Amino acid sequence: MTMILLIVKIVLALLFGLAGIMKATRSMEQLAGMGMTWVNEYPENSVRLIGILELMGGLGLILPTLTGFLPVITLMSSVCLAVTMILAALHHYKHKEFKNIAINVVFLALCAFVAYSSL
Repeated sequence: MTMILLIVKIVLALLFGLAGIMKATRSMEQLAGMGMTWVNEYPENSVRLIGILELMGGLGLILPTLTGFLPVITLMSSVCLAVTMILAALHHYKHKEFKNIAINVVFLALCAFVAYSSL
């Protein structure tokens, strides 16, 4: 079980970290061109903030495991990322993008698994 948890943490950290870096550093036009058309509905600063928070959440999933310092950060990060996935799913539901909701639900379940395992 410990190995599965570590693998899930690493995968989520990479996915959220890379997505966060992309949102924090790329232009709105580049993001929209990559299929993230939702960025056109929000101010650029909001998209950048989401990216920074996703990056921090990804780091919070893995750094406490690597350092042994403040393991409660993993719990907090996984819960915050789960909330992010709920909000993303609500956005996609509003726009009838049901295929994207499936991805949000998978990430939500993985974040919930990490949170539960961190208790």
